[in-house]
Amino acid sequence: MRKPKISIKAIGKTRFWTGVISGIISAIIISFTFNYTRETFRFFTGMSGDLFILNDKEFHFYNLFYATLSTTLGVSITVWIWMSNHYHRRRNERIYKQLSRTNALLAFWVVLSIIARFGTVLFIVVYSMPGYDNQLSLYNEFWLLFILTPIVIFFQNWTAVRLAYQTNRWILASVIICFFTTIIINFLTVVDQEKVNNAYYQRFEKDYKFIAEQVSYAKSEYNIDFKAETIDILKKWETESSINQTAHLKKAFQKPTPVSLDTIILQKIAIRNFKKDKWYYNRRNSIENWPYALPVDVLRQIKLAKSNQSKVKELFNILNEQIQLVNTPPYNWNKYKNLTETEIRKSLAAKHLFSDSLRQQLRMVSDSLLLANKYQELANELPEVK
Repeated sequence: MRKPKISIKAIGKTRFWTGVISGIISAIIISFTFNYTRETFRFFTGMSGDLFILNDKEFHFYNLFYATLSTTLGVSITVWIWMSNHYHRRRNERIYKQLSRTNALLAFWVVLSIIARFGTVLFIVVYSMPGYDNQLSLYNEFWLLFILTPIVIFFQNWTAVRLAYQTNRWILASVIICFFTTIIINFLTVVDQEKVNNAYYQRFEKDYKFIAEQVSYAKSEYNIDFKAETIDILKKWETESSINQTAHLKKAFQKPTPVSLDTIILQKIAIRNFKKDKWYYNRRNSIENWPYALPVDVLRQIKLAKSNQSKVKELFNILNEQIQLVNTPPYNWNKYKNLTETEIRKSLAAKHLFSDSLRQQLRMVSDSLLLANKYQELANELPEVK
């Protein structure tokens, strides 16, 4: 006996519409869950390190993937309900329908479990790891996998259905319906990532404001243009590029040759915003923990600057920032609510990062500049090292 043609009558009118409505509702719920779970994980990664931020292309791509995957998983629910009728015309039809239901549930739960496990591992282990700097770009390296996954799930569901019924044009019709359903779900379930971004930016608002002011100041005062990539790295704290940037600035001051004016301004920003040059520290109260140019290196650069007044002024600004940083008191924890994120980090570091030998070196440099008539006016403006 030939396979019957699939139709609303063969499935059952009530069961047909129950399957369609259940599939659509499931798809919407799953898409909402995907989007809100992503934003929740992004929020928590920002609590322990740099916020994981998607660019516009990545954001729209992942939203479309969530909507497409949710729609195909909704098809699995629909097929599972459709194939649950107990009217069989052929001897093997019951087995084929049961196989279709098992296949639909398998595709549904296996894919959900893979997405859940893979997503949590990425956000909890990879994206929250100190030093992560988008080394693993799923969008650039595995984009084809995101496209093929919903396609495989969709045709896997219909392949099993074709064992029990002649599907004819139903597959083509379901492709068209899924296409428009995906567009609607993508529009309905999108979550604005700017809410999490703004919450993160508010924690470092003063730092970002200082960066913007210094970039504008360098342009207007010295006609220095910083690359967008450099500015972006300045706004990060734990990434590999941020750590390397701070380390390279320190090494530039250790060389016997004069440093450039843009390097001096970048060093000033790094000190004010308390950026790190490593993810670990040496023994407690060691001057090696100091992540910036040593005061003696700044003093050497002042002498190398000679008649370049712009460099001399900015180098004195670096010394001013260094002294203010080492003068940071270790605040009591009950005062943290009135402090910014950077002020709290400075306070916590005051116990072990700002060593006595560093303070002595700052005092020595300050005293030597006071004795030099050439720099006495600028040296008088330096605060006292506590």
